[in-house]
This record gives sequence, C-alpha cells and structure tokens, in this order.
Amino acid sequence: MPSPAVVTAYETALPDDPRVQRKQMFGSPCAFVNRQMFFGTFEDTLVARIGPRRVSGLAELPGMQVFTPTEGKQWDDYLQMDLTVEPERFAELAIEALAWAAALPKKVKRP
Repeated sequence: MPSPAVVTAYETALPDDPRVQRKQMFGSPCAFVNRQMFFGTFEDTLVARIGPRRVSGLAELPGMQVFTPTEGKQWDDYLQMDLTVEPERFAELAIEALAWAAALPKKVKRP
C-alpha cells in the first residue's frame, strides 16, 4: 500500500479531465484512459506511462527509474518516481502520460 504522502502526491498531480477513470490496481490508486493505465501509485512511488523513449531519457535523473514492479521485469514504457521529485514534475508527467495513453488503441475487455 502506498503511504498517505504518495496518495496525496498522486491525487494532486492527477489531471482534471473527464476521460480519466480512477480505479485500484493491487490495492493502490491508479488512473486509466480508454482502459489503458497511464498514472498511478506503486508502493511508495508514482508511475507514469510516457513511452519507452521518454522513460529512457528520464530514468537516469535523481528519483526516477524504469518501472520495475518485480525484480527482472521492467515495464519500459512506465517511469517510476519517488517523492524526492518536484511535485510540479509529477503533474507535468501525469498530463504527458494521459496524452500518451489516450493515443493508444482502446484496450478490449477480456471475456
């Protein structure tokens, strides 16, 4: 479960857009557009889906890395950020993630 500080950072950064659907994944707050997750929390970090090229460009900055939910399993199109990152940066990346995921094909619901 994310800490209250992480949940607050997530809530503050989440874009106010009617396309955003708030859900829970693995008991943690996450946001979706067109059934695609684009922004959320994981343990004591935030994750933003901004595409592999952007992730690789930012992953070397302090407080940022490629999202790795389990050892050896990177999600190359998600950036993982800890709370040392500036809060304004979370909001910028959440907006970017919404645009990235909204451009992806809508995920089809599995039967």
